[in-house]
Order: sequence, then C-alpha cells, then structure tokens
Amino acid sequence: MRVMRMLETDHPDTNLSPFFSVLAVKGTAPMNNVSLGMTAVLALQSMTLASDFDGLARKLPAGTNVLLAIDVDKVLSTPMAVKNNWGNRADDGSRPVYLPQEADKVLVAAQVDPARGFLRAWEAAVMGLKESLPMRLIAKAEGGYTETIQGMKAAWVPSDAYFFEIEPKTMGLMHPANRQAVSRWAASQKSRVTSPVSDYLLGAVSAVKVGPQIVLALDTQDVVQAHRMHQSLSQSEVVRKQKLNVDEITSVMTSMRGLKLRVTITDVARGSLQVDFDKPVTFNDRAAKGLLLGALTNLQAELPGVEDWDVKVSGNTILCSGDTEPDALRRILSMLEIPSTKFSSLKEQDTDEATGDVMAQNSLAYFKSITKLTADLEKNSKSSRGDNYWMDRYAQKIDRLPILHVDPDLLDFGQKTVETLRLMSGARKNANMSAGIRSSNIVSSGGGGYGGYGGYNYGYGNSGYYNGRANARATMSAANTAKLEERAGASSTKIEGFRLIDNATSEMRRKMTERYNLEF
Repeated sequence: MRVMRMLETDHPDTNLSPFFSVLAVKGTAPMNNVSLGMTAVLALQSMTLASDFDGLARKLPAGTNVLLAIDVDKVLSTPMAVKNNWGNRADDGSRPVYLPQEADKVLVAAQVDPARGFLRAWEAAVMGLKESLPMRLIAKAEGGYTETIQGMKAAWVPSDAYFFEIEPKTMGLMHPANRQAVSRWAASQKSRVTSPVSDYLLGAVSAVKVGPQIVLALDTQDVVQAHRMHQSLSQSEVVRKQKLNVDEITSVMTSMRGLKLRVTITDVARGSLQVDFDKPVTFNDRAAKGLLLGALTNLQAELPGVEDWDVKVSGNTILCSGDTEPDALRRILSMLEIPSTKFSSLKEQDTDEATGDVMAQNSLAYFKSITKLTADLEKNSKSSRGDNYWMDRYAQKIDRLPILHVDPDLLDFGQKTVETLRLMSGARKNANMSAGIRSSNIVSSGGGGYGGYGGYNYGYGNSGYYNGRANARATMSAANTAKLEERAGASSTKIEGFRLIDNATSEMRRKMTERYNLEF
C-alpha cells in the first residue's frame, strides 16, 4: 500500500511560503517564529530522507564514477509513461528503465573502467522510499536471508546482491554481494557529512531537480590514456577524411572531464548529451559527430537513431541532442541499472502463496519482457560489430527481472535465453580479438601467409621498392580479409542464436497459453 506524502520538494532552498501557509491553516494556535522555524526544519529533514537527491548522493559508495539519477514520480506522471502504462506493476518490457513503485527517487552508481569496456568493479543503488520496506520481505521474495551488517538490517539474495536499510526510508543495494564492501559502505554512513562523489557528478544530479527526469553521468577525469587515444585517432576514417591533426585532437580528448546525458520525457523522449573538456574543442561539428558515432561503434554499443541527432561544438563542450526512440532509450539506460529488480512491488504481493491468476499474470509479464528485449536486439542487429555490448546488458536485464510467482518453465526459458545472448556476445568479442591477432600477424609477417617464418621469408625474398609497395597492398588486403572472415563467423553465430531464441519463444508461447488459458 502506498503512503501519500503531504509535502514534496526538489530543492533544498525552495520558497517555504506555501509550506508556512499550510501550517497556518492547519494550526490550532498561533506559533512564534522559533517554533515555526523548528517545525519547518524538522519537516524538511524528514523529507530529505526519501525525496532529496543531494541527500541520497551523500549516501553513495566512495569510488563512484558513473551514476544514473531517476525522479520516479516525475517519470511516471509524463504523458508517455501514462500512455504506455509504465506505472503498472506487471511490466511487458516496454518501460525503458526499471521504475520501482516503492521509491520516489533513485540514484544508481558504479565504479567502471571506461578504458576496458566499462568493466565494473561494483554496481550500487540508493533509493528514497515512500515507506519502509522490510529486509525480511525482500529476502523471502528472492529466496535469500537476513542479517545485520554494521548495525544495519540487511538481506542477501541469490541474484548476487545485498540490500541494507540505511535509514527507515532509504535503502542501499550493491552487486556483487561482496560483504566486506557492503560493510565498509554501511560503516561510512555513520560519520559521513559530505558527498563521496565528484563535483562533476553532483552537478549532473542537480540537473534532475530543475528539468530532465533522468540524468546519466560519467566522470572521465584522468581516464583517457594519451598513447591509446593517439593510436585510435590515427586509424580513424573521420580524422583522415577531415584532415585533422592527430596530436591536436589527442590533446583535446585526453582533457575530457566527463559526459552528461539528460533525458526529458513528455509525450516523447528527448536526449541531450554534453561532453565536457578542460581544453577548447578545435574540430568542427561534422568531425565531432563522426568521432562520436565511431566511438560508439568501437565500443560495440551503437545506438539506433543517434545518427540523426544534432551535434554542435561550443567552447570546451560538444553538445548533441535529438528525439530518442524507446529502443534507443532502453539501450542507453541499460548501461546502469538497479542491481536487482526481483523485489519489485513487494508491498502489493503475497510472498507465501500465489493463486493461479497471480502466477499467470506474473508469468505473462516475465515472458513479455523477455520477448520485448530479444526482439529489440534482433531488430537492431544489422551492424557487423556494434551490438555485443547491448547483448551483455540485455542478458543482465533478463537476469534481474522479478521472478516472484513466475512459472518454473519460464524461468528456465529465461536462463537459456541469457546463456544464448552471452554466447552470441562472446562470439563477437572473440572475433574482434582474433581479427586483431590475425591482422597483426599478417602485417608483421610481410604478407606472406599467416604468421611464422614462411611469411617472413616470402616478404624478404621479394624485397625492393616496387615489390615492397605491392607487398604492402597485399598485406593490408590480407589483413582486411582476415577481419571480414572473423566477423562473418561471429555474424553466423548471431544469426543462429536469434533463430534458436525465436524457435524457443514460439514453443514457450504455445506451452504457456495452453497451461494458463491466456494468450501469451
């Protein structure tokens, strides 16, 4: 059951006149200034526990360098959310991001290594709750157990996450379930007075209070390595075609401070990406857009529709903006999600027994979520190498779907789908690695075969200026052929993977429809 809140504010310094008016109307006797001031302070403090982004930011783990801020209530009140029924507990996969009904504001954080494919050390979340959520309920729903960590109530769950109660209406989550890390995070709450995150990320959080309902931010200060950036730019088609100075661009790129993506939702979703540098951006709008799209491809994280965004260079900033389709928004926001969503809407569920109707509806929602996610991947899988990141993220999204009162056969189907997606992603990663190794061996051997002394002897025996130029062309041609062959193999794996998923989906739809007499 949800708790109605009498007061809500997005700003610590909000004009308090309406608040004082409420007190004056409801009060039974005049109040002096001291009493009135104390009452206001106490009221504001109580609201901060669940409704103030700055207060939630102070509770994040140290080491956070990427975060996602979501004003859940504001998102759910938008025309797009209302039209698509995002507030419904049973999600059919159409929501671009998990929106817990128990929370009004959410901060999701992580410590990532952007230079290594955004490898995560951990993911965490701090949620401002509308009412307290007992740890025993979470543990029971997910098949875990409760314990106490640093004097705080906690729950370990099999989805490899820890929940703990920071305050009665503030909950923390961490994945993986590293008890020592959770213990140190919990201990830091007792003495912390300032935020452990950078000013850059705090600035991004502040943006949610005045406009966009969702903000995703990455702090890249001192992340970019000059030699790696120089090498990447030296091979860039954009740099070559625009005749850009590699050294100059490298200097700009290594000064990158961070990225902020603001998502404003009305009847449509509009994204605004801001990339900040410590130095002036010396290349033009066209080059900036080309470099952005190239970076997404190299990260194997291409986004549908981004090629139509407007890109402008202004001083030390690159600004990109445009309408964001639901599938693109779903991909963007899958980069950082609440570590576990299996506890979804526990206030409205009986964790002991499930009627046939409850099992049917929960199973239908689970099935629709999976089919929506896999259909989204398949629809946007034309790229030969730009989607394996999303396969990994979507596999994780499926892993984190609520499973309470879901048909066991469907849970097996979900697990097999996850395994297939990760196999497809692995094939792409291995293909890119193998292509790089083969190309390197071909180039180093002089073009006379795949590695080994035979290639060296061939190149040496055909030395000379003209033969050397011919060999260079042959070498590059062989290297490109190697890349195409490896990627073709990975594409075949992807095609076969989607075929298996489609067949399994059709079979599961038939089985569940017959079992529950409900159209799946």
